[in-house]
Amino acid sequence: MYKYKIIMLSLIVICVAGFGALCTVTSIADDERGFRGHFEREDQHSIPFLESDNEGNETAGQMAAWLLLVANLPVALSLMIKGTNRFTPLRAELKKTLANLNRMQKKALMWLHYYLNPAILGIALWHWLSSRCKSSALPELGLMVMVTVVVLGLLIKFKLCPQAVRKYAYQIHTQPVIFLAMFLVLTVGHLIVD
Repeated sequence: MYKYKIIMLSLIVICVAGFGALCTVTSIADDERGFRGHFEREDQHSIPFLESDNEGNETAGQMAAWLLLVANLPVALSLMIKGTNRFTPLRAELKKTLANLNRMQKKALMWLHYYLNPAILGIALWHWLSSRCKSSALPELGLMVMVTVVVLGLLIKFKLCPQAVRKYAYQIHTQPVIFLAMFLVLTVGHLIVD
């Protein structure tokens, strides 16, 4: 059992470090050589009631993005392990080992998914309220999808809805297409805004 915990922790560290290195390399590549101003209107990021600098707003967005990655890592690992067990020709003992590893990682890490996602929603709402942009509605669309998915998850987790509704809420909440669409809309929307 201890061996699997070490393996799981190693996989998480490798994934987070790899993604962090990828983000670092792309931010180093943006060295502000004068291209940024060509595609933006002068007042496109201005909000009448906020006269302050946009640095805190960008920090909130970065926090929400990184926490979204961490909060949904157990779900991604579970989907990868289940997909590997289902679609690859592995020996029965290896499939059983992967299933046990999946059960253990879910037991150890799913609390991140349950409790970080509502916190992320709060941070994302703060980010949206403090830095709305007039050039694209895609980030707002992504935020609406995020609100829907998080609310459905809360309804499922804490059994706040009738059993018949819970079944449909679960089907919507667990659709990978919805998560991928939300991720794509948020990414494209923020690329347009930047």
